[in-house]
Amino acid sequence: MELSMSPSSASLRRKVNGGREVKIGKFKGELSSEFCERFEGWSPDELAELIAREEEGLIAAGRHRVVVLPFELRGGVVRVAVKAFGRQGRLKDRYDARRGSKAARSFRAADFLTRGGAGTPTPIGYLERWEGGRLAESYYLSVYVEGLLSFKDELVMLYREDPRTERLVSLLRHVAGAIRAMHDVGFCHRDLGNQNIELERPQAGEMWGRVCFIDLNRGRMREGLSAVERARDFARIRIPGAFFDVFVVLYWGGSAPKSFLKKMGKMRRRFRRWEATRKWRHPFRKSQQGPGLREMKAKDIWVWDEKTAQASVMLNRMERQQAHSKSKYLSLAKSVLSSGGAVWRNYGELLPQAFSKRVSLAGKIGMSLEMADLDLAKQVDFLDELGKIPVLVRFCHHEGREQWERSLEDLARIHARGHALRVAILQDRRAVLEPDSWREFLECVLPNCAELVEGVEICHAVNRSKWGVHSPEEQAQLLEPVVDILRRFPQVKVTGPACIDFEYHFVIAALDKTPRGLRYEALSHHLYVDRRGAPENKQGVFGVVEKCALLRAIARYSPHCEERVIISEVNWPVKGSGIYSPVDATFMSAEQPESQLNVSEKDYGSFMLRYLVLALCSGYVDEVYWWRLVAHGFGLVDERAEGGWRARPGFAMLKYFLETLGDATFIQRLETEEDVYALRFEVSDGELVMGWVNGGRAAPSWSLEGAQCYDAFGNEQEAGELSDEPSYFFFPRSRRS
Repeated sequence: MELSMSPSSASLRRKVNGGREVKIGKFKGELSSEFCERFEGWSPDELAELIAREEEGLIAAGRHRVVVLPFELRGGVVRVAVKAFGRQGRLKDRYDARRGSKAARSFRAADFLTRGGAGTPTPIGYLERWEGGRLAESYYLSVYVEGLLSFKDELVMLYREDPRTERLVSLLRHVAGAIRAMHDVGFCHRDLGNQNIELERPQAGEMWGRVCFIDLNRGRMREGLSAVERARDFARIRIPGAFFDVFVVLYWGGSAPKSFLKKMGKMRRRFRRWEATRKWRHPFRKSQQGPGLREMKAKDIWVWDEKTAQASVMLNRMERQQAHSKSKYLSLAKSVLSSGGAVWRNYGELLPQAFSKRVSLAGKIGMSLEMADLDLAKQVDFLDELGKIPVLVRFCHHEGREQWERSLEDLARIHARGHALRVAILQDRRAVLEPDSWREFLECVLPNCAELVEGVEICHAVNRSKWGVHSPEEQAQLLEPVVDILRRFPQVKVTGPACIDFEYHFVIAALDKTPRGLRYEALSHHLYVDRRGAPENKQGVFGVVEKCALLRAIARYSPHCEERVIISEVNWPVKGSGIYSPVDATFMSAEQPESQLNVSEKDYGSFMLRYLVLALCSGYVDEVYWWRLVAHGFGLVDERAEGGWRARPGFAMLKYFLETLGDATFIQRLETEEDVYALRFEVSDGELVMGWVNGGRAAPSWSLEGAQCYDAFGNEQEAGELSDEPSYFFFPRSRRS
């Protein structure tokens, strides 16, 4: 249906704001000067009928109906978006008679934004008809922009189809900048929900198209906006809490003013309360979803950070508490109350046994490789320098079948090179929400790696909400299909429950939820201690040795696993790696200092060696896998170094350690003063003492007669002081009585 308007039928007067007042029959309003001069003859009397029956061009239904209609203008046809506002009460009509109707306010706001250079579909004008002081009809007209997609729908599509942190931050940066530009013009939207922020189709070379703001009738135009006025427009924006904080920083280009944060928090709380009362305020009004995508609950949003190879933290503290059911805390309390006493008794028996038994290190130190995002051939070249050590490989549910199959092929190649293998199976939130997809993943991976691997760790960091599991019950759900697969492939040895950090109450609860038919071949755990700096530093009374002892005590107690412990993931974050560091991940503003948890490359290597020998030689841990070989923020090799991949000092340290002690047998921990460590090993042609100090320096307290002394890199040195960096004292058999 083509429409036209003749300027001869309208009384026109140029307005200060760039529009012209018009009166056409019973209608009055304003039209932009540019479009007014291009209209052909037409009366708007038929608009209501056209809009009511138009279905093909319908954009939004409900009280306010938006339809796209073709208007015939001089020079061609323009598609016009016409928003027909619904009838309203007398009080609102009286308000609109003084302040302007919603249509009028929409046009004037759009014109204001357009002239200020902020984004909105090009305004054409508004038309309205009054009868006896009541607003009978009102329409806002703007140029229809093909392919507009709301910020709400862009987010949902990103979460569902391409959930990557880098892409999400890029979108938030783009939209935050557009809101800042709108505010800087002097416009406060006052109804800025995700659905009222639209994005045009991107042009060639662009990731995101121009941002356009719609539904402007509640807005206010000012000479300038205060921080408090700006805060109002953040009340209705829906972004998971952790990334909402990033969004605010992106808007301000750094830390937000305190007045803004205080007002914003108040407005967001008020809006949540207002939303909660909707069913009481409008008991008979149905929710209008429109043609857009349904928004996801914050707890079900899961995004992958490629830079740090981990799930991003999406929720703030309040959202995490809301995501966790009461049953989670009941399960935790029940497990700890029923098991805590026995576990603590086991711990009391085990702790005095530290370093009391001979321990062979052969085959107990493994390395993790990245299968999806890094060149495997280059990784293998570095791996070859470390020898035929065990390898752990991740399979991630979110990667999809094509990547799973590629990783299986690569797994077979690594196996053919003579490496013992373990596999880690990582879930995402979709694995919980879509059980069939999770089962398909397990059916693809487990049967096809059954003959290649020594063990499979099922699930990942299940005590962290960011990994998509919100309760022990949800983890149990993920384990159910594993039981069925194990019946068909009993050679697959499963480890778990794969919790992370020193939160052992979660470990006990997760073990208690193990489904019938599954028994873990070992208790596997991700034991990071980086928040304490050196591995010997205490968290309460627990250093790394004590934490390993308590983990062993849990394995001894639980009927759901063998009494074996595997540390399947550990590392330290590296200084200067920015958002590639796991503790600075996702986003850093220009003014934000890096985390104090990051350590120098040399300390990274020293801490690694000390962690390995303390965990293994204490006798509590059976295997340790380093995460990982190559990673800019936490690996032994920096793939982003200038000039190409570069081995860090820790790589050379580990290489020498494995050459020297990789097949050695631990014999004894020597008596030393506090914070001095000396571990004695039996090697093929003699004995070796590995010594260091946790902070400071000290002279060796044991005899160095006949010893050959080497630093952590294998360089021969004079026998002198011990330091944080481990030293090796080799006593050849021919020289030692």
